[in-house]
Amino acid sequence: MQDVRLTIKKRAFPSHGRVRLNAAILPDLGVAEGEHVDLINEAAKKSVSVTVIADSMVPAGQIRVSEEDLKKIGLSEGSEVLVRKSVALKEKLSKAAAEANASLEKEAKKIDAAAKKTAGDVSAGAASAAKTIKKETDKATKSIGKAVSKTTKDVKKAVKKATGKENDL
Repeated sequence: MQDVRLTIKKRAFPSHGRVRLNAAILPDLGVAEGEHVDLINEAAKKSVSVTVIADSMVPAGQIRVSEEDLKKIGLSEGSEVLVRKSVALKEKLSKAAAEANASLEKEAKKIDAAAKKTAGDVSAGAASAAKTIKKETDKATKSIGKAVSKTTKDVKKAVKKATGKENDL
């Protein structure tokens, strides 16, 4: 099964969604009459799926396409078109689901890495804050201790002064 390039010839009778091509090309495409192929305009990145009708009257290098289908893919008579066997809908859905799953896994890994980094940053910030709080608490405790000691001395002096020197506290 391979892609085939064929020259477009507009169909004499309108037949949207169906193409005629020489039966000798069907094995190259890996299709049988009645199966689907995609007509692809590579430049415009447009495609259309159509049903194959084998016709021995169509020259081997040509494909007969309706005007409606030509408009959809943006090609005209005499242009070359890439013809490829259509992938079944089930296969397309499976492929799309697999691609979506891979994309979700990739994004989930990014989110997980960002969350771990943020958790690490928060943990480091909390540790730093705890260290700073401990340091400031120690300073405050020493300062309070000095103030209490001075106040105690001042109270003792005041009591001695008020009661006389012979009363020791």
